[in-house]
Amino acid sequence: MNMTVLDWLVVVGVLTLFTAMAVLANRLTKSVSDYLVAGRCAGRYMLTVASGMEWIGAINIVAMVEVYYLGGFTAMWWVMLCTPFTVYMCVSGWGVYRYRETRSMTIAQFLETRYGLKVRLTAGILSWTAGMFNFGFFPLISARLFISLIGLPTHFHLPGLPGWEISTFVALASTMVILPLGFIVMGGHTTVMVSNFMQGLFTNVAAVIIVATLFFTVFDWHAISTTMLANCKPDASLFNPLHASGTKDFNAWYFIIAIVGTWYGAMSNVPSQAFLGSGKTAHEQRMGYLLGQISWQGLLVFFMMIAVCSFNLLHNPEHAATAAKVRDALVTVPEGMQGKVQAVATLPYLLPAGLVGLFCAILLAALISSHNGFMHAWGGVLLQDIILPLRKQPLSTKHHIWALRAAIIFVGFIAFLLSISFNPQQSILMLFAAVNSIWLGPAGAVMLGGLYWKKGTTQAAMTTLIAGSLVGMVFFVLQQGWPVWYNKAEFPINGQYCFLINIAFSVSIYAGLSLLTCTEDFNMEKMLHRGRYAITDEALPVLRPTRWWQSIFGITPMFNLRDRITAYIIVGWFLFWLGTFIVGMIYGFFAKPSDAVWVTFWYVYLCLNFAVLVGTTVWLGIGGIKDVLSLFSTMGAADRDFSDTGESKHNSH
Repeated sequence: MNMTVLDWLVVVGVLTLFTAMAVLANRLTKSVSDYLVAGRCAGRYMLTVASGMEWIGAINIVAMVEVYYLGGFTAMWWVMLCTPFTVYMCVSGWGVYRYRETRSMTIAQFLETRYGLKVRLTAGILSWTAGMFNFGFFPLISARLFISLIGLPTHFHLPGLPGWEISTFVALASTMVILPLGFIVMGGHTTVMVSNFMQGLFTNVAAVIIVATLFFTVFDWHAISTTMLANCKPDASLFNPLHASGTKDFNAWYFIIAIVGTWYGAMSNVPSQAFLGSGKTAHEQRMGYLLGQISWQGLLVFFMMIAVCSFNLLHNPEHAATAAKVRDALVTVPEGMQGKVQAVATLPYLLPAGLVGLFCAILLAALISSHNGFMHAWGGVLLQDIILPLRKQPLSTKHHIWALRAAIIFVGFIAFLLSISFNPQQSILMLFAAVNSIWLGPAGAVMLGGLYWKKGTTQAAMTTLIAGSLVGMVFFVLQQGWPVWYNKAEFPINGQYCFLINIAFSVSIYAGLSLLTCTEDFNMEKMLHRGRYAITDEALPVLRPTRWWQSIFGITPMFNLRDRITAYIIVGWFLFWLGTFIVGMIYGFFAKPSDAVWVTFWYVYLCLNFAVLVGTTVWLGIGGIKDVLSLFSTMGAADRDFSDTGESKHNSH
């Protein structure tokens, strides 16, 4: 056992705090819109922290550490190129602004408004099926992670029943589902928003403590850089991005495709749909989306610090005895999972007592947040987008909320069954790319086409969804079956390339069929509630004059002074690193700097981003606490529209 009494006390104390906040938030849920989109009362800082926690699940912490453990700092170099494109997507409100204007609670509700009931049903079935395959990996990897981190045995006996041997993995996998269910079934998305915010604030503070502790204890930059340089191939450098063409999976092309996929799939991630509809206004939604980028940037140093310290422990000859202990402990983990959890499994040997428990509490917070979001999303899809459209009579508010709870519990049960059946062989992010292609491949074309193109047709949407999902499914089956059919050999096209191929295929199908079948333009003004269709209960932003150079920072007339300062800080920061990337590529190509130069650069980079982690923790924490208090005040006093249930009211041309 790698946990002391102090570690367990930390975990129990943090879990108690989260539970108390969830119980408090549960009292605010009185309508279907409260349960699905938190009454549309969330402010930008709360949105940033709460929605961010959905994507910083325990499985994603493992995935990000794995990326930097395998790809080193060269992976971080390509992030410098990717992030400014993502920032501009956020500050422009790409997809998010228009989606919030439609007032849709779910993606499939929007699809019915835009294309009709058949498309909604088809999208609901396809997205739910692909989503459950994806979500099935969450309890699996989370359970394996906790077993290796805590040092649990493979089996245990219940007191008084010595003949009953229970699998630790199965018990933990079920706990990974049951624990988040306790949060989500209480108050739906209102509870998710509040508890996710508290978990996110805790995660940021704990990350600062852990990074600072590692930096002032086991972080020996000379030893780390020497070890990393000695254990990389000539064409797969862990420091010099110009000498990393041989890096497996997480090379330049992975991140370039990620840019395309981020813009393309901005509105197709079903698990984020409740957050996309929870903002007070469309503009507040956009600002929360933008703030999320600087929050994520700070956490990258947390992942990187764990990756490089664990790399040094596992590969430095001075730590050979400790490394052997870590590898011996991983023997009980299935072979396909060992590489995924080995870096995190070193933390009990890197952190002092108490901080191992703090890291476990981070994983627990991340697990609850992400599992909450995913179960809420897929339960909502199952009921709102598959079952209810087939009913002739609407449910009462009370029965509707209880039906949502039942759907969420069913989703958790299916996820548990899938988790004890899978045995993944790929890296986590490549696995996600392959699975997500089943839905995200066709959905991006249908969603963005529906939001921005008046000529998109129902026939094109239906054909794209079915054909694109079939292409994604074929790729997924090939990826999983290839090692079995060809003596553990990997499928020659990795998950990221499969995703790109499906994007190109789906866009071609949607655009071509729309042009062939469009006979009348769709009424976009009505769908977006603009002009004479505007909603009167939402305040319109005051328009202010702008100068041409402010467009560089994504500023529009809707930005007030606070918004503009935020844009200057965030966009300016990432433009600085984009400039660094461009200069670095030119300098590296012509001057061919030594490894020592790159080592120095990355040390400075780590220090600067640690400062970002500290700064964003304070900034978003203060703003988020104000937003939580505002949400409690607004929802406590608000009059509910009990007819606002997520059902489509129009489909107009």
